Amino acid sequence: MTQIELADGDRLILHGLSAPESERGAIVRLHATGRRRWIAHPPKGEGQDAFVAMRLKDRVLLADSFQGLSFRIDLATGAVRASAFLK
Repeated sequence: MTQIELADGDRLILHGLSAPESERGAIVRLHATGRRRWIAHPPKGEGQDAFVAMRLKDRVLLADSFQGLSFRIDLATGAVRASAFLK
């Protein structure tokens, strides 16, 4: 599990493959109180995929997937948008 603390007190959590199925390989934004704001899953494709890394760059959340894709995730809504192919 990887965490990033945000300036407003919220935090981002990248769940590993050992997490419960509904959160496995997903990124969750938690309010400072612990309440879940949103959960972002990698888009469904032919094979299973999971987020394996995340980072903030210029207030944009970037997440890399197991299948070698990079995504931009909206910090306010958790909407996932394709960004680039990494491999």
